[in-house]
Amino acid sequence: MDLNLHQLKIFSTVAEQLSFTRAAEELHLSQSSVSLQVNQLERSLGLELFEQIGKKIYLTEPGRVLQEYSQKLSALIDETLLVMDEMKGIMRGKIHVVADTTAGIYVVPQAIGAFHRLHPTIQLSLEVIGLTGAQEALLANRADLAIIGRVPDSLTFGIQEFLPNELVLIASPNHRLAGREHVPVHELDGETVILREPGSATRETAERFFRDRGVEVRFGMTLGSSGAIKQAVAVDLGIAVLSKQAISLELATHRLVTLNVDGFPIVKKWFVVHLKGKRLSAAAAELKSFLWAYRQQQEPNLVT
Repeated sequence: MDLNLHQLKIFSTVAEQLSFTRAAEELHLSQSSVSLQVNQLERSLGLELFEQIGKKIYLTEPGRVLQEYSQKLSALIDETLLVMDEMKGIMRGKIHVVADTTAGIYVVPQAIGAFHRLHPTIQLSLEVIGLTGAQEALLANRADLAIIGRVPDSLTFGIQEFLPNELVLIASPNHRLAGREHVPVHELDGETVILREPGSATRETAERFFRDRGVEVRFGMTLGSSGAIKQAVAVDLGIAVLSKQAISLELATHRLVTLNVDGFPIVKKWFVVHLKGKRLSAAAAELKSFLWAYRQQQEPNLVT
């Protein structure tokens, strides 16, 4: 019994689309050719890979198993080709980066944009997801690098510092404390604080700040994005703790102000994280090195 890589690719496309017609369009083949190749593969294996119920096709159990192994084989072939290119000194390939919400929207695009200008042949993709999702993407080997605001409590990750993350207390310009200097933290008693979603590193920092100082604030709405929080604060629904990088436009246009409360700003960091056991491709390793150099360019006074 022989496995034909061409037939496996056709099978995988049909399995993904669950349609011979759509698979043929994607592969730029005739539908009859796609059907013929799948039939030949089934005869070679002695197994039925698809079953038809009504007008729809579905994977059989052997089909599901073959799809899983064909995906692994495809990833291995891609890795093999990358290694061969690296041995020839060719800098290309694909890098998948995941980032937590604030970093992914307000910080990372500028950095990887600068990298792309240096290495236009490398395909870059950025997925903006929550902190937990970023860690899960690394563990599932679905991402090469993550840029996140909290170091995972695990020895399975390699960690490199990236940029400072300055957290500030924001309010509308009409807030009673706007414009005052050195505001004692107890003057926040009774304030409504708008929070990020559970699991957010920014939320955890804000909750810890008020708890450790015994400030009796009221935690109000929970919103899933910095944009939504900025809108709520701008219309006086409460105050909030956000990254300063996320509010530069609102500060410039005077839609928001920062409150000069003792203890703020809180300076945290973003980190570049990867799975320790994963062999980074030459392209991903180059990006990791670039991000370290980018950090030093952005923060020349950092002690390294």
